[in-house]
Amino acid sequence: MKTRIEEIRRNDLIRAAYQVFLEHGVNGMTVARIGERVGMSHGIVNYYFKNKDDLMQAVMRHAFRQISDDAVARLKAARTPRERVDAIVRANFLEGVFCQETAAAWLSFYGHAPQVPEFARLQMAYYGRLHSDLTHALKQMVAADQAEKIATGVSVLIDGMWVRRAMISSQASVEEMIAFIEEYVDDHTSATATAATAKKPRRRLNGAPHPTRSR
Repeated sequence: MKTRIEEIRRNDLIRAAYQVFLEHGVNGMTVARIGERVGMSHGIVNYYFKNKDDLMQAVMRHAFRQISDDAVARLKAARTPRERVDAIVRANFLEGVFCQETAAAWLSFYGHAPQVPEFARLQMAYYGRLHSDLTHALKQMVAADQAEKIATGVSVLIDGMWVRRAMISSQASVEEMIAFIEEYVDDHTSATATAATAKKPRRRLNGAPHPTRSR
């Protein structure tokens, strides 16, 4: 059974490893760098994590938890379905995290995911949660099938913005990237609502014959 001290040390190692990951990516996340940052020996790091993949899984859970915690806080403040969509989107662009170095580090993780089953499971769990949260909010605005499509589009755009941030040539600000996704949501929800309205039969005045009914 883990003691309180062991839990503290393990969490310290995870936070240190996360910072090393952000600075150096998956390949540069060495035990030596992690131990140096947190002031622990190579042996202590290996005591808490059996190998690099085990440590990387803990780091990814830590990273995904940051996004999830921020999303929960924002969702509590949201008052409408549209505000909930906005909360979910903004949680994926955390201040101080959405930068070129961090984006490059995440791309290195995505590159390793297909080679490590547990990495792939973590990635798919994150995508599943993102899609579920978006769809839940969007279903209160549009039909279920349209909500699924829009949620998928938002998820793809979020990924695209992170890839773009990793590029040196990317000069777009965080707000510009978020605004682009928000515009996508507004365009597709309003277009869906307009199409649904157009399909509704015309309302007749009391006693007036239907305009398309033959006499």
